[in-house]
Amino acid sequence: MIFNLLISWGLFIKNKLTLSGAIASFVLGFTVLGFGHPIFYILMMSFLFSSLLISKVLVQFIPNIKPYVKDHEPRSWVNVVANGSMLGVASVWYYLSPSIWILCFGIISMAAATSDTWASEIGSLSYETPWTLIKRNHIQSGLSGGVTWLGLIASWFGSLFITLIALPVLVSYSGWTFLTLTLFSLTTLAGFGGSIMDSILGELFQAKFKTASHELVEMMQHSNDILVSGVVWMDNHMVNFLSNMITISIFTPLIHTFVR
Repeated sequence: MIFNLLISWGLFIKNKLTLSGAIASFVLGFTVLGFGHPIFYILMMSFLFSSLLISKVLVQFIPNIKPYVKDHEPRSWVNVVANGSMLGVASVWYYLSPSIWILCFGIISMAAATSDTWASEIGSLSYETPWTLIKRNHIQSGLSGGVTWLGLIASWFGSLFITLIALPVLVSYSGWTFLTLTLFSLTTLAGFGGSIMDSILGELFQAKFKTASHELVEMMQHSNDILVSGVVWMDNHMVNFLSNMITISIFTPLIHTFVR
C-alpha cells in the first residue's frame, strides 16, 4: 500500500494528476491490490506508465513522424474513474467469486483503456487527416471520433501489450491449451474493440460545439457556443467509461461460454 501511495503522490507532484485524481488513484489502487488478482495491479501500472512514456519517448525513435506531442492537463478523479472503475469492479468481483472469466473481465478493462490511450497518443502524430468509422467523413484533427491508420495500429498493439503481460496468468489457469489461446485472442480483440467502440461513441454521441469564431470544440467555452452534434452531457470521460463498460458487457459473456 505504501508503494501505491507513493505512486499517487508522485504523479500529483509531477503534475500528472490533480489532488482529486491522486486520491482517486490511491483508492483505485487500494481496491485493486486489496481485492483483485495481483495481475490487475500490474496491468494498471502498465497502462499508466506506458501512457506516460509514449508521448515522451516514442517520437524520439521515429524520425519520420512529425514532432508533435499532445499536451495534457493534470488528470482529475473523473479521468481515473472513467478509465479504471471497471477494473475496480472486476477486483471486488474476483475477491467474492474468483474465476478465470472474471479475470478476463479485468484484463479486458485495462486492454481497452490502454488500446484507446495508445491510439489517441500515437495517432495524434499521424500526418493523415482523421476520418470517422460510421459516416466515413474526414474530421478535424484532435476531435473525438476520428481515426487514422497509425492510430488503429497503435490501438491493436496497446491491447496486445496488456494481454501479453497477462498471458502467463491465463496459462497458469489452463496451461498451453486451445482454451488459453482462445482467451488470449478474445481479450486482445476485446481491448482493440474497446478503442473502436470509443471512436464510434465519440463520433455519434460526444458533444461538439461551434464557437463564435466558428471553431469546432468538444467543451463549451462560452455561453453562446452552439451544440452542433452529440449529446450535451456526453464528454470524453463519459465516452471512455461507456465504451469500456459496453466492451466488457459484450465480450465477458462470450468468454464465459468457453470456461463455464
